This record gives sequence, C-alpha cells and structure tokens, in this order.
Amino acid sequence: MQDQLTRLIGPLSADSRWTKEMRFHQGWWRAFVLAEDPGLHPSDAEKRICSSVLDGERTNSNFLSADVAKAVRLTLEERHHHSRGRIDEVRLFNNLLSSQPLAFNFFGALKLDLPYAEIVVSALFPEATKVYKTTFEFAPEANYLADNSAFDVAFEVESAAGKGLIGLECKYSDDFSPKEYDKPEYRLIFDRSHAFNARYDELITSEFNQLFRNQLMSEAVVLNGEYAFSITGLFCHPDDEGSLGIARRFKSLLNDGDSRFRILTYWDFIECAQRIGPTRQHREFAMMLWARYLGSQLSDRALKVSD
Repeated sequence: MQDQLTRLIGPLSADSRWTKEMRFHQGWWRAFVLAEDPGLHPSDAEKRICSSVLDGERTNSNFLSADVAKAVRLTLEERHHHSRGRIDEVRLFNNLLSSQPLAFNFFGALKLDLPYAEIVVSALFPEATKVYKTTFEFAPEANYLADNSAFDVAFEVESAAGKGLIGLECKYSDDFSPKEYDKPEYRLIFDRSHAFNARYDELITSEFNQLFRNQLMSEAVVLNGEYAFSITGLFCHPDDEGSLGIARRFKSLLNDGDSRFRILTYWDFIECAQRIGPTRQHREFAMMLWARYLGSQLSDRALKVSD
C-alpha cells in the first residue's frame, strides 16, 4: 500500500513539516480529485513533483471552476507591458501549491460577478457598501514606490467615507520574501504618512518588508488623493502560525492598526460564503475551496501511510 500511494501521489521534496503537509495534500488532490499524473518540478524540468500538473494552460485544472479560469484569462488580457506585479504563467497554470492560483480560486468569481462581490466583501469588510472592481496583481498607475510592488488582489469599493481601496497579500505555503528592499521613495511616503508607530529601520527589515511595502502603497494612494481611504491585509491559512505571527506583529506597529490592516483566513472567507452565498452553487463552491485548501484531514491518513 505504501509503495502504491507513493506512486500515485508522486515525488515530494525536502520541506518543513508545514510545507510538506500542504504539498502532500495538493498531491492528493491532483491524484485523487483531478486524476492527473505529477507535473514538472518548478526548478528542475528533468524532475516531477506531486504538487504540479502537466499542461495546465490547456486543461485549466489548477482552477476550481470555469469562472475562475475565465477570470484568469481576463486578467492576463488586461495586463500590458507596463503592468507591475509579477504573474508567472507557468506557476499560475501548473503549480498547485502557488499562492497565485489560490488567489484566483478564492476571489476569481468576485471579478466576474460584482453583486456577489459586494455581498462577500461587505461581509468581510463592513465599511464597504459597494464594490466597483476586483483586480489581481493591482498597483496604482502612478508608481509611487518606484518598484514592482502590487497587491495580490484588490477591491475598489465605496463607503461612507468615499471611494476606497482594499488590498490583500495572499499566502499559502510560501514565506514572506526575505529580501530587504529599500528605496528613497519608501522613506518619502513613510515621512509623509502618520500610519506607523515604529522606526523606519524596524519596518524595512526582512520580517516586515513585504507588508511594509504594501502599506506604503496603501498610504500613497490616499496621500495623493486617488482614494479617500485604503485598507491592507493578509489572507492566509488559519494554521499558518508563521505568517499570522508576522501579520500580528506588523499590525501592532501601525497607528489605528484595526482600521488600516486586517487579517483574514481561508476559513473566514469560506464561512462567509457558506453563510451568505445567494445560491446553492456559491455554497457548493465554498465546499470545494475547503476541500482543496483546508481539508487536509482528507489526506492525513495517506500522509501517515506514506511517511
């Protein structure tokens, strides 16, 4: 049985226990839900790995519905050579463990269906009374940070305060970028903003750098009059204590952190969709999200046998 499971699930790589569990679950999903063979290793095309599919550009099997795949294609059509924020199409279509297809799977339907987006976003962010647009890899046209920073997903919304922006960083098994980016433009926005109660040199460290750059982008669009308000946040697995711990510490370094920065988990979204989904299809889709990204108990037995 162990050898048979190993063949079906496919090759793993040397990972932390957390990443191994998430990778194995995606291998289980690929083998027993998608009924597909392992795809190529993202850093070695001579190898296979359990958490990838083959030919995802044609099959769209990394996406949970035709609507999600449509949101992906529409996003790619909307982008141009000046677009910031990276979309690695090979990872997007083939890497089951990547946070980018995860973002589309959770939020893609909200791009196509604004009434549904309004229901969900207003439940998660009560200040939002209307949703105008859902955008993936969003960055303002004015490159305030002089880099390629972008929100994984952003919502242009209306509230009593006026038009606003909600931008989220989405995480799955990946860590925050360890690189410490620093530019003069960061310091200029930091000095103009009243958002932070910590020193610049503390916020620019590798622990907070990614969230700090997102927050600077958020502050810049308000300071420059593009939006009346802006909210940033982290969207991650409810058991990802590493990312959650960093997000909580970052929030404590903000003035009025509860208003400026939100922490949402996959479970928050799924519970919301189950409770307020206007149709059976919406609620069934939430079950699929649970099975794909939270239901690791479905694959736990197989993981124990394969260890």
